[in-house]
Amino acid sequence: MSAAPLQIVNERQLNTRTNNVYTPTKYTVGKENLQHTSNKRPDHHHDQHKQPAPKKKKEKLSALCKTPPSLIKTRGRDYRRGHFLGEGGFARCFQIKDDSGKIFAAKTVAKISIKSEKTRKKLLSEIQIHKSMRHFNIVQFVDCFEDDTNVYILLEICPNGSLMDLLKARRVLTEPEVRFFTTQIIGAVKYMHSRRVIHRDLKLGNIFFDSNYNLKIGDFGLAAVLANDRERKFTVCGTPNYIAPEVLTGKHTGHSYEVDIWSCGVMIYALLVGKPPFQAKEVNIIYERIKAGDYAFPKDKSISPDAMVLIEDILSIDPLERPSLDEIMDYVWFRGLFPPRIDPQTLSSGPNYDYLDMAQSQANFKACMTRSGLTSASSSSTKDPIKLVKNDLEQERSRTILPQSLSPGGTKNKYQEVVDLDAQKKLNDLAREARIRRAQQATLKRDLVATSTNAIKSEISLRILASECHLTLNGILEAEAQKRMGGLPKSRLPKLKNPIVVTKWVDYSNKHGFSYQLSTDDIGVLFNNGTTVLRLADAEEFWYISYDDREGWVASHYNLTDKPQELARHLEVVDFFSKYMKANLSRISTFVREEYHKDDVFLRRYTRYKQYVMFELSDGTFQFNFKDHHKFAISEGGSLITYISPDRESSTYPTVELLKAGELPEHPDIDLSDKIFMMKEGLKQKAAIVSTAQPQI
Repeated sequence: MSAAPLQIVNERQLNTRTNNVYTPTKYTVGKENLQHTSNKRPDHHHDQHKQPAPKKKKEKLSALCKTPPSLIKTRGRDYRRGHFLGEGGFARCFQIKDDSGKIFAAKTVAKISIKSEKTRKKLLSEIQIHKSMRHFNIVQFVDCFEDDTNVYILLEICPNGSLMDLLKARRVLTEPEVRFFTTQIIGAVKYMHSRRVIHRDLKLGNIFFDSNYNLKIGDFGLAAVLANDRERKFTVCGTPNYIAPEVLTGKHTGHSYEVDIWSCGVMIYALLVGKPPFQAKEVNIIYERIKAGDYAFPKDKSISPDAMVLIEDILSIDPLERPSLDEIMDYVWFRGLFPPRIDPQTLSSGPNYDYLDMAQSQANFKACMTRSGLTSASSSSTKDPIKLVKNDLEQERSRTILPQSLSPGGTKNKYQEVVDLDAQKKLNDLAREARIRRAQQATLKRDLVATSTNAIKSEISLRILASECHLTLNGILEAEAQKRMGGLPKSRLPKLKNPIVVTKWVDYSNKHGFSYQLSTDDIGVLFNNGTTVLRLADAEEFWYISYDDREGWVASHYNLTDKPQELARHLEVVDFFSKYMKANLSRISTFVREEYHKDDVFLRRYTRYKQYVMFELSDGTFQFNFKDHHKFAISEGGSLITYISPDRESSTYPTVELLKAGELPEHPDIDLSDKIFMMKEGLKQKAAIVSTAQPQI
C-alpha cells in the first residue's frame, strides 16, 4: 500500500533556527531583526557584494547536512522524508512521516560537522535538555536517532509558523493578543526555570504556533542547566536584539534566569511596536543601546500606560530590579481584555475583541494561566532539576509524562471575581520598590570589601570578636522582628545610654600603628605588632594591652611615674599622636564619660572599607564612620543606635524605635535603611572570621 501524500507546509514552519533566524557565535551575529521586512531567505546575489566569513562558515556547516534518503530506517521504525522546511547555521529541517501517517519536523545535523568532543557535548546537551521538557507551551521532543551521515532530532511539527512570521504579516499586534501570547510564554519559561534551565535564546523566531494556534517554545541549542540556583553562566551568547545587558557586561559576575525575563520584555515591546526596542543597523550600536537601556516608545503607536510600565520594569538594566515571572503575571496590564483563544484569521488580520467584557476576560485569563501551568491548580509542587549525563546518541525512552492536573471544578461560575485595579497597581508599585531596594542592597553588599585592617594574631581573640559581632547583629535582627510586630511598649524599651565612641583617629599603620582618641579623652595607639597602649585622660596612668591565647587580651596597669623602660618608646609615640590630634583634628562628638562607663575601653579592631571605617571597641560598641561624614554607633548588644552628625550633633535611640520611624528624626534626607544594611553586612563579614587562617581583608 502506498503512503499517503505528506502534508504541505511552507519554509517558515520550522522548529529550529532559520536562515535569517540564527544564533550568533563569538564572531557572528544573527540578523533576524535586521532583515525583518523580508519573508524570503537571503538571495545568493547579496553574497556577491558582502560575504562575511563567519556567516559563510555557518552556511557551510548546514550545507554539510546531506539530504536524508526518501525512506529513513531506524530500529524497525521507518520514516518517509517530506518537504524541506528550511535551514539554520548548523542544521537543516525536513518534514517526515512515520508509518502511521503522523508528521514530524526532523532537525538534521551532519555528522561531519561534529568534529570535536565539545561540539558533540553541545549537541547532546541540547537533546537531553529538550527531551526532558514536558509542557503545554514547549515544542514536544519526539525522538532522536542517527544513520551513517546525519543525526536526526524529531520534534512536534508546528504548522502555523512563528511569532516572527505573525509580526511580519501583521506589523503590530493588539494588546489582548499579546497578553495571551505573553501568558503562554511565561508559563513555559517558568517551567524551564523550575527545572533550572535557562533558554538563553528566547526570541520571536523561536516561538511557534501549533495546529491549535497555541504557542510553543523551541530551539534549545543555547540552553544551559544550572547546578543550583546560585550558579552563574559566563558565555556571551544569544541573538543581538534580545541579549540581556548582564550577558554583554557580566564577564565577571555572570548571568542567570533573569536573561530570559529580559527577552520576554523585548518580545512584548516588539509585538506591540513592530520592532525590538534596541534595533539598529550595526550590532555594536544595538549592544551599546542595550547596556545603556536606550530605547523609547514611538509616539505614533497607541500603547497603554500599563503595558509601558510592565516593559520598563522588565527592561531594567540591573537584573535584580526585574520582576519575577510570578510578579509579571500580577501586573495590572493582564487585567485588560483577554481572548479565550487565538483564531486562524489572526495570522493575517487584526482581530476585534470589543465583544469581550471584563468578567469574560478575567475568566479567559485564568483559564490560559491554568493551561500554561501558572496557577497552583495546574502546576506540580516540585520539579526535578535536569541532570545532564553523558550517553550515546541512541534513543532513550522518555520518562512517563506526569498527568496534567484538571482545572478547578464546577465552582468557577458560582462567584464573580471583583478586580480592584487601583489596589493591584499599588501592589505592583510596592513590589517594584522592594525589588529596587534588594538590587541596591545587593550592589552595596558586593562592593563592601575591606581595604585594610589590623591583623588579629590570636584565635581566641578572633572568636571573641566574631561572637560580639554575632550578638550585635542578632540584636538588630530582633529589633527588626519587634518592629514588624508593631514595636515595643515604652516600659520595655532599653534605657538610653550614650556610648563611648572614637572622636579622633590617625591611620599611621605604615610606620607605627593606628592612633585614636575616645569620647572619654583617653588616647590609644594600636601598634602594628598588635599591642595597645591606652593613656588615660583623668589620671597619670596607662594600660598596656596584648594578646593572650587563653583570655583573648590581657591588660597591665601602670603609673606614668613608674613605667617599665621597655614601654618608654610606646608612650613617646602616644604623646606624639596626642599632640598631633589636639592640634589638627576636631572632636566629632560631645559625649563624655558617664557613670555607667565603669571600665576603660580600648579599640580591638579597625577595618577600612570604601564606604566607611568600622571600629570594634572592647565594651561591645561598634562604630561606623561613613565617607559622607555621617557616623553611627551600635551599642548594648544592638538594642541602641547612636547617630553623630557632621556638625557634632549626637543622639541615641532604641533601635526598634528608629526602625519604626524609618528615618532619622531631624535628618529625613539620610537613607537610614541603606546605612543599617551596610552596618549589618559589616557585622556579618566579621562574624564569619573565627580563625587566623582566614583572610581578614
